[in-house]
Amino acid sequence: MSCAGYKQGSNSVEKISLSAVTDTIPLDSFFDRGIADDDCGELVNLALAVPGIDVVAAGPASCSRVLYFRAAKKSLQERLFLLPISSNDFTAGNHLQNLEESLTDLAASRRSRAIIVYVTCADILAGTDFASITERVECQHGIPVKVFERGPLSRRRTLPKERLCDIFIDLLQRGNRSGSNNCIQLLGDAGKLAETSGLRKMLMHYCSDGEIREFAALDSYEQFEEMTTGKLNIALDRFGYDMAVGIQKKWNIPFVFLPACYNMKEIKGSYGALMEALHTTWDFSQDSKAYHQLAAQTAATLAGKQIAVGIGARSFELAYALMLAGFSVSTIFADIVNKNDRAYINALLAIGSQAQVYLISNVTGETQAGGFTEIDVAIGEKAAFYCAKAKEILVSADYRFGYEGITEIMEAMR
Repeated sequence: MSCAGYKQGSNSVEKISLSAVTDTIPLDSFFDRGIADDDCGELVNLALAVPGIDVVAAGPASCSRVLYFRAAKKSLQERLFLLPISSNDFTAGNHLQNLEESLTDLAASRRSRAIIVYVTCADILAGTDFASITERVECQHGIPVKVFERGPLSRRRTLPKERLCDIFIDLLQRGNRSGSNNCIQLLGDAGKLAETSGLRKMLMHYCSDGEIREFAALDSYEQFEEMTTGKLNIALDRFGYDMAVGIQKKWNIPFVFLPACYNMKEIKGSYGALMEALHTTWDFSQDSKAYHQLAAQTAATLAGKQIAVGIGARSFELAYALMLAGFSVSTIFADIVNKNDRAYINALLAIGSQAQVYLISNVTGETQAGGFTEIDVAIGEKAAFYCAKAKEILVSADYRFGYEGITEIMEAMR
């Protein structure tokens, strides 16, 4: 029962047992989570997810360019306004006057229902106080102006997505919507569900008399404000969970948390939680039967084949699910270890896993040059990068409900 791991020490590569992985690979810190939460400026698209909200990004030109390209990728750049700040302006404090002028012009245009000021680490480190500026603009034009301090360096120990969630909740409070609607609202930051999504089909079947709205695909700011009058919230990820908790506290709307998962026990739990929230029952034995048939067929096809897993977060979870299904996972690539990973590491140990774990940042040139030739199937970009000769299986970042995620991977492996 020796799952082995590797790390590069000061002089050589050190091999460790899986039981020592959590002591060797660093547990993700608040700083790590903050960086991952806003990977390469992706959070700007979440800030722009609600129609009617404009974003003014104030910071160095290098940061602004990244934000622009991220927004353009989602065709959201028309609501992103860039205010590049030179080192001279920042040193002299002139950027605050420029920011107030930009906010005033934007608010006076009456195009914005709300404005988010997206500031960078330079102002956070300097402790710049934006309150006087935003309060003046709000008083003059009656438009909410919120400051979003992105990145892990905020003065408050909250993650960037948590801070953005707080902004959305505050904007909802200002909307003062009343009454109720029959909407089921899907809350998450992964984007709109595919039309073929199993979750979408289930909701349409059981809630034919109600509307399904997605936070990632709202049609108007009015629909955003109506989130305070919905029937049920379904949280699809951690951001959605934080939103659902905030809405429940303020407006008493119930919610159910259905994160994507690979583990069979958790998948069944998601089905049960959804049925309970919808006050109905559903026999998902057919889905379970189809999954087990696919798993058996694919495992038989890949008998004797070695599999590597490297999908970033949740690599240990996926490795455990595959091993329970009868696959031979011999290698796992990891960056850091979080609290959820620890549970799956212990579970892998309990079933006698012999997998090797590589700390990605410390894979040596010699090891990489070897190409991991013993690997037949590489699941995820991180695994495929090192296992150049293996069959590459890319894992979608889109939300998958129930068995969809694991079956999609198995079908690609065949």
